[in-house]
Amino acid sequence: MKTRLFLAAMLAVLAAGPAAAADAPGKNANTNICLRHADVDGWGSRDRHSMIVDDRFGRKYLVNLAGLCDDLDFAFRAGFRPLGGVAMMGSCVERGDRLIMRGGGVGPAGGGNTCWVNKVQLYTKDMEAADKLARQNKQPLAAY
Repeated sequence: MKTRLFLAAMLAVLAAGPAAAADAPGKNANTNICLRHADVDGWGSRDRHSMIVDDRFGRKYLVNLAGLCDDLDFAFRAGFRPLGGVAMMGSCVERGDRLIMRGGGVGPAGGGNTCWVNKVQLYTKDMEAADKLARQNKQPLAAY
């Protein structure tokens, strides 16, 4: 009897496998996007509540932020700290991670800002072109 229950439970898990994998922490449910903590290679602010992050493979990510991120343009360094405090090997930047900024009047000596990751997605060429056009026309940037 226990074997039958175990097999039934395993079949249920296997049947839900693709849906469960899409909901894995740190990954976008639709595209399995994963900006790994260890792969962050550069960044730049997009506006007060988002930044473009490059990884070491040349991909760009749009990271939407929540909280007080006013000095994002003036930070010399930035990194992400997961909720647990330490990034595990291969872990993804995900909703709830904290953005840590240093230098240029931000950080502990400058009063500090507290920003949290709200969303991580690929920054596509179309998004980049739309942002460039909006800046040229002095229009607000689109919310993605």
